[in-house]
Amino acid sequence: MYHHEPVLLKEVLEWLNVKENKIYVDGTVGLGGHSSAILEASKPSGILYGFEWNEDSFKIAQERLKKYGSRVKLFNKNFIFIKEILQKEGILADGILLDLGISSFLLEGSKRGFSFQKDEPLDMRINLSINLTAKDILNNYDFVSLCSVFKKGEVPKADKFAKFICEKRKKKTFETTKDLVKAIKEFYKTSKKDLLAVVFQSLRIEVNRELENLEIALKEFPDVLKSSGRIVIISFHSLEDRIVKTFFKSDPRIKVLTKKPITPSEEEIKRNPRARSAKMRVGEKI
Repeated sequence: MYHHEPVLLKEVLEWLNVKENKIYVDGTVGLGGHSSAILEASKPSGILYGFEWNEDSFKIAQERLKKYGSRVKLFNKNFIFIKEILQKEGILADGILLDLGISSFLLEGSKRGFSFQKDEPLDMRINLSINLTAKDILNNYDFVSLCSVFKKGEVPKADKFAKFICEKRKKKTFETTKDLVKAIKEFYKTSKKDLLAVVFQSLRIEVNRELENLEIALKEFPDVLKSSGRIVIISFHSLEDRIVKTFFKSDPRIKVLTKKPITPSEEEIKRNPRARSAKMRVGEKI
C-alpha cells in the first residue's frame, strides 16, 4: 500500500476550522490523508464529501475511508463538479479544501508517465476519459501552441525549447518519458531535477486543464459555502498560487484570511521533501 503524507495537515485542520458535526468537502482526496484527518476531527457525525479524479487513487481512498460509513460520500470526479453535486444534495458546506499537488502515488505507481525518473508512455492523464495525452502535445501541437504550453508552465527558454522539440520530432516521434528526458538534457545541457520537473509539470497541466479547472471551480465555491465557511487551497506552482490569490482578492464574497501564504515548517520539509514548494491560502465567505 502506498503511503502519502498529507501536506500542512495541522494547518489545514486549523484553518479549515474543523469542528464536530459540520460538513466539509475535500476536492482532491488522493489516497485519503487529509480526508481521514477531517473525518476524525469532525467526529461523531461530521460529513465529508470527497472528490478524486484518478480512478486508481479513488479505489484506494474508498477502501481506506470505508470505516467512516455514511459519514463519507466519495465521487470519482474532478473538483469542478463540487457545486453540481452539492446543489443536487441540497447542502451548503462549512469548508472546502483543495491540495493541488500531484500525489506520490501518481508519480510512482500510475504508469502514466508523470515522473521523469521512470521510463513510461507519455500519457499524463489523471483520468483516462481525457482525450489528450502528453505524447499528442509533443508530436502534434504546432510551434505557437507548444511555446504557449511551456511559457504557461514557466519553462526556461520556452520558445527555443519548443522549436527544438518541433525539430526533434521530425526525425523521431516522442513515445516515452525517456525520449523527453533525453531531449531536455540535450537542449539544456543539464540534468537538474528541478528543470526536468518543470517541463513534465507544464505538460501535465496542459493535458489535465489544471489551471482552467481551478479558475472554474474557485468562482463556484462561494455558491456552495455557508456564511463564514472557509476555502483552503494548497498550491505548488506559482501560476496556481497567482490564480488563487487573485480570486481571493477580487471576489467580493470572500474575505482573505492569509495576507501571506502559509508554508511548511523546516521540520515538515525534512520529513516530507515534496512539501517544499507548498503554499496555502485561506479565504472565508462573508
